[in-house]
Amino acid sequence: MPHRKSILPLVVPIVLTLALLAFPTLTCAGRADASHAPLKALFVTGGVYHDYDKLAPYLTAQLSALINVKFDVITSLNELANQHFGDRYDVIVYDLCLDDADPAALDHAIHAGFGGKPTVFIHCAVHSFRNSPKVHEWENYVGLRSKFHDKFGPFGTQKVGPANAITANFPGDWKTSGDELYQTIEVIAGTKPLLTAKSPVDGRVHVVSWTHNYGKARVFATTLGHDSETADSPAYVQLLANGLLWTCDELAADGSPKPGFAAMK
Repeated sequence: MPHRKSILPLVVPIVLTLALLAFPTLTCAGRADASHAPLKALFVTGGVYHDYDKLAPYLTAQLSALINVKFDVITSLNELANQHFGDRYDVIVYDLCLDDADPAALDHAIHAGFGGKPTVFIHCAVHSFRNSPKVHEWENYVGLRSKFHDKFGPFGTQKVGPANAITANFPGDWKTSGDELYQTIEVIAGTKPLLTAKSPVDGRVHVVSWTHNYGKARVFATTLGHDSETADSPAYVQLLANGLLWTCDELAADGSPKPGFAAMK
């Protein structure tokens, strides 16, 4: 009887090849962003009138759960004394409330923005540095002038302007159960309002979220976010996430992260 060669050596490689073709689809499905390093963000916080010890870790954790970003958090302007403080970051987030600033630190912050560093301003960052001779340049960086706010209380927002990726999926009837409605004094030329709110006190309409270009930098800002009454809103956190991605040009037109910048699951 002729000797029959075993077909096992042929079958095993075929089976292994099929398995290898199948399993990467399963194991990589949850790692679609693995080839993209996270955005590196500097979160500058601290100051008066707000519980930043609670807000900063909460917001950075919530944002990291939505988008592919890694935060370094600093609680003073000491690091801004170095003119190169922002060089190793993709974006800077200011969520602080300070009336005064070391002149060099403020100069370095403004210079970083004008030179092209993407920037996000949250709530009292819009009101900060009012005692500094550079306050007007800080406001030019922010994109809006505001000095006062209504008494803390509930209010709703309205979308305005052309359709924008940042607010593409933001609720048209969003309301906060409590926040400080910052009063708009002047909208800087080139600023594009995204959301407004009507004052329950006097009926005046104020810009509460916008985009802006300062020098070479994309800027996103919102006056919303005094405390957890607003920060606990998933729509609000998504607004911040979208704004941050937009400043880095990593937000698609439909309001979703560009490939690689959704949070890795």
